[in-house]
Amino acid sequence: MTPLSVTPDVEQAPWSDLHLRPGDDGVLARIGLLRHGTVGGKASVAVVVDMPDGTQIIGQTTWALLRTAYAALAASPVVAEEVIDP
Repeated sequence: MTPLSVTPDVEQAPWSDLHLRPGDDGVLARIGLLRHGTVGGKASVAVVVDMPDGTQIIGQTTWALLRTAYAALAASPVVAEEVIDP
């Protein structure tokens, strides 16, 4: 299984291994579930990132990894600072 790295606060622990130029960041445009997305038949999550130059990047992880990442992010102090309207 491909690991998924989770950083609860990127400002406190920057991703210093990335070498991006200004404007390289894309926008998460779509997210969806694939019922049998893995070779073993388990559910996976696919995302589409729209890049400024018009290209699109597709990323995929298992539902189990994304669910675990969500729980870790939800427990972050950063989330506790957010005000979420009902």
